Amino acid sequence: MIGASTALYAVSMAGVTAIQSNTDRTLIKRQAPAEEAATRLRLGHDRLEAAVSRAADAYGAAAGSYDALTPQLVDMERLLEGLAGRVQTVSGAARALPERASLPAVNRSVVRATTSKPKTAAKTGASGG
Repeated sequence: MIGASTALYAVSMAGVTAIQSNTDRTLIKRQAPAEEAATRLRLGHDRLEAAVSRAADAYGAAAGSYDALTPQLVDMERLLEGLAGRVQTVSGAARALPERASLPAVNRSVVRATTSKPKTAAKTGASGG
C-alpha cells in the first residue's frame, strides 16, 4: 500500500508539474510583448542618452568658442563706439554746410586749333637715303 500511495503521489506531482509548466509557458508567451517593448524602450533610451551627450559636447565646444571670442568682441565694441563718435562729428559738420552751393558757369563752346603740320624736306644719310 505504501508503494501504491507513493506512486499515486508521484503521478499527482507529475500532473501538477505539467500543469505548472503549461501555465509558465502561457505566462511567458503573454509577457513576450512586454519584454519586447521593454527592450525597445531600453534601446530608445540609450539612443536618447547618446544624443544628449553629443548635444552637451557641442554646447561645451560652442561655449568655449564664445569664451575665446569675448575679448575680441569687447575690443570690436569699443572700436565701434569710437567710430560712432566720429560719424556723429562728421554728421554735425555736414549739417552745418549749406544745402546748395553755387557753382561757376561753364563755357560750352569748343575752340579748335587752326595750326597745320610743318612741312619738312630734309634729307639724311640714314637708312641708305
